[in-house]
Amino acid sequence: MDRNLAAEMWDRYQRGENKAFTKRLYTPAGQKAFDEVARKYRADRNFKGTVDRYVAEFERLLDEVARDGRGPQELRSHLTSETGLVYTLLAHAAGRLG
Repeated sequence: MDRNLAAEMWDRYQRGENKAFTKRLYTPAGQKAFDEVARKYRADRNFKGTVDRYVAEFERLLDEVARDGRGPQELRSHLTSETGLVYTLLAHAAGRLG
């Protein structure tokens, strides 16, 4: 996943663009991983529960960062960190990002 492209897509999403996230965010190997995660999310109840918990916990962290007034740069840092990129992939594959 390209961090700069992820940051750009997050900026567009936060400005209200519902379809900001596309599969062009991913390398060919990343697109394959995205497809596998999306398939497994639909087919495996345990996996879905794990993904949903990760996504919810990361979103709680993002809400905390926003409430603390740490600023948009801090939020962006979280979204483009390794855990943020995992969150992006999981939330996107789960259909939460368009």
